Amino acid sequence: MPVSLLDTTMVTALGRIALGALPGTVVYADREPRSPGPVQVGPEVVRAEHPTLLVFRDEMPGANWMHPSTYALVDLVTREVLTLVASDRPPVFGTLPDTWIVVSDADGRADLVRRTGVSSPPEQPAP
Repeated sequence: MPVSLLDTTMVTALGRIALGALPGTVVYADREPRSPGPVQVGPEVVRAEHPTLLVFRDEMPGANWMHPSTYALVDLVTREVLTLVASDRPPVFGTLPDTWIVVSDADGRADLVRRTGVSSPPEQPAP
């Protein structure tokens, strides 16, 4: 049975509350909720009583693999930020799964999600 994704507006609001919108950073959140129980939050495992939202702030977008970042875990029932965890890497190597969205990117530097709705210009025939 497929998992129901969280509402984009709610995820965006909770992600911004949890990790803010600092200049030069990008905040991402996963619309796929984490189930109650143990949840991987960056390098740590946190036990959650309710379903949760995982949020990730890239503090040096475009800087390659290991650099400062922060995770937040938000309780979806109480809306409380359960933990903030400092890390040195994103949730996965490369592009994040399609369930992840950008919730804050004031400088247009998001590089960990696929761009949707952007088409390439048509190829020109060789002369």
